[in-house]
Amino acid sequence: MKHPTEETRGLIRSGTVIRSALVTGLAIVTTGALLMAACAEPPAPAEGPVGVLTIATPADPDALIPPIVASLQGKQAVDLLFDMLARPTGTIETVGDGGFAPQLASGWRWASDSLSIAFTIDSTARWHDGRPVRAEDVAFSFALYTDPVVASPHAGAFAGIDSVTVRDSLTAVVWWARRHPEQFFQVAYNLAIMPAHLLAPLPRATLAQSDFARQPVGSGRYRFGAWTRGQALMFDADTCNYRGAPHIARIVWSITPDAAAASLRVLAGEADMLEAIRLDAYAQATATKGLTLAPYHSLDYAYLAFNFAAHDPRRRDLFTSHPLRVALSASLDRPALVQNVLGELGMVALGPFTRAVPEADTSVAQIAYDTTAADRTLDSLGWARGANGMRAKNGQPLRFEVILPASSATRQRFATLMQAQFRARGIDMQVAALEPAQFFARVGKGDFDTALNMWHADPSPMAVRDVWGSPRGGDVGGNFGRYHNAAVDAVFDTAATTFDPARRRALFRRAFAAIVRDAPAIWLYEPRNMALLRMRVHPTVLRADAWWAGIPDWRVDAPETDGS
Repeated sequence: MKHPTEETRGLIRSGTVIRSALVTGLAIVTTGALLMAACAEPPAPAEGPVGVLTIATPADPDALIPPIVASLQGKQAVDLLFDMLARPTGTIETVGDGGFAPQLASGWRWASDSLSIAFTIDSTARWHDGRPVRAEDVAFSFALYTDPVVASPHAGAFAGIDSVTVRDSLTAVVWWARRHPEQFFQVAYNLAIMPAHLLAPLPRATLAQSDFARQPVGSGRYRFGAWTRGQALMFDADTCNYRGAPHIARIVWSITPDAAAASLRVLAGEADMLEAIRLDAYAQATATKGLTLAPYHSLDYAYLAFNFAAHDPRRRDLFTSHPLRVALSASLDRPALVQNVLGELGMVALGPFTRAVPEADTSVAQIAYDTTAADRTLDSLGWARGANGMRAKNGQPLRFEVILPASSATRQRFATLMQAQFRARGIDMQVAALEPAQFFARVGKGDFDTALNMWHADPSPMAVRDVWGSPRGGDVGGNFGRYHNAAVDAVFDTAATTFDPARRRALFRRAFAAIVRDAPAIWLYEPRNMALLRMRVHPTVLRADAWWAGIPDWRVDAPETDGS
């Protein structure tokens, strides 16, 4: 999954609004009772699930059907409702199947030519309505993700998969036209399995308006409870789940107007958790009794993207000059920027990757902050200072615009400080803070000089090619600046067919180093994520790609044992 993201973990792209009827507490109990009646011999722990975990979040999910989810809040929800065929066991290794353990599939077998994988569905797996999960559900789910009528934003994740067939009721076979290193990862990590018996009869063009969208049925260790838009989303423990009941009885996402309000709910004891504390609440959080901070890695990085095909003819060729891009990079004191804006909650970005991925190279050579070198280069390029100290060439000022979403206070602060540092070098950077929808529209169309963007990376390093590889045909993917580097493309192409993990990692590091040298962007910051938790909450490891994945194995203490 690849997409731009916000610090507030809000909508990633325009999602369909699903109208949700108010569900009363009585309705929740009644629905739960009916579903519980369908259970047989629940494998719940002797004491059963206990407690409630309340998560403060600054936005509603955009949807609760996996193929149409386009927000991180929606992803958090559907990952607890629906199962994948297999699950990552730790740091995600995308080559082969060694980094995965069974989930909905109890096992799998590769064909001798590696062009297909046969997944055996756990015979005890059940949908939350009591119906058994079958291989036809796997084939149906693949068809749903890849149907152009559904227009899933995740359809591209399945490129290269030829088909999914049903060998028998418990065996689904995934077929590829050609081998590649990430075959298993491609299907196991991306394909959420959905109930064909409930979704197949529905018109695919209107899934977001269906009854299923309001009351989804999955096979995960949590089942849908209720959703009151703008207020709360509730899931209840599936006490008869085939993988065992979760430890916490109920999960509640408490919807707040913004990230600041979400922080206040945890600080005031009205919620148990916030996924990432902001700097403005950090000091109070560390000083508040009963709270703790849990650090975890990030897959987000922010960068100033240069547009190599700017619409404005006066700046169309400005960023095609490599010496100019290097001089602009050398003009910014990135460590000072990060320290000023994010303090302990940020690190200087190193390139088109984060420190969380196995391919990260923390020793990659950076373009150093060097104002003397920057001035020398700008002078040599003919950008001379005028009486006002600002630079111009042939009567044209060294001026460009940066666009950023007005919803991001962090990026606005970065832009203000960058503007001052550029101005000290005689460079006029003008700041345009736009409404998020307008920002994403302009970025997608390439209608900008520079853009202060944040990217949420896919665990697969191959996704980097979609952002920093040359555009293919009319599809720019995430390469909003239309950057082109044939040498980098060649390394990506070689890595795409390399099965040896060590050699593949070395290839990606070579590509990263080449991109950093070429400076198609200025790498600004990588958030240092810290979840804010009440001490009554006992989480498992928080994964960089999905901190919420382990929630079924978390525990919460009874209120009287809370340290607050």
